[in-house]
Amino acid sequence: MRAPDTFETERLRLRPVQRSDAASIFQYAGEASPTRFMPFRRHQDIAESLAFAQRCEHCWIAGSAFPWAVTAKTSGNFLGVLELRLSPPKADFGYIFAETFWGNGFATEAASVVVAWAIAQPAILRVWATCHPNNAASAGVLRRVGLSYEATLANWEARPQLGEVAGPSDCYALTKPAIA
Repeated sequence: MRAPDTFETERLRLRPVQRSDAASIFQYAGEASPTRFMPFRRHQDIAESLAFAQRCEHCWIAGSAFPWAVTAKTSGNFLGVLELRLSPPKADFGYIFAETFWGNGFATEAASVVVAWAIAQPAILRVWATCHPNNAASAGVLRRVGLSYEATLANWEARPQLGEVAGPSDCYALTKPAIA
């Protein structure tokens, strides 16, 4: 099962992450605020962002994950990354956006189109995502795209910026009935 290469919304275009995106990735991945709740350590130099972009390219080739660069349709500005992982009967996703673009509904708009596509696939019965319990903005995005809070998962993932070796995560999901 493969996700589409691109999505377009009213204001956004989602396309596969490319190596040429490394400088734009470093703009958020090297900053404290956008990476605060993320399970990876903040990038210290552009080489780490380039390695991430290369990983994204390899994921597309292998079909193991589908990381999109989220860009503004009109300006072409690189806003962030949204990644979907398909493992029927479920799919999960995560995202990160540059702080400059927070509060404009871009994460909700991008996640909405990806979640809608994923849950419409006959083989996908569950679309889920997690966020740190203190990340109210991300929890709001997940609720706005149709996911519901299910549980707080103890010792779920590391968050280096918070000093958590295995911190909690709130799990949100959108499900449809299993086909008999």
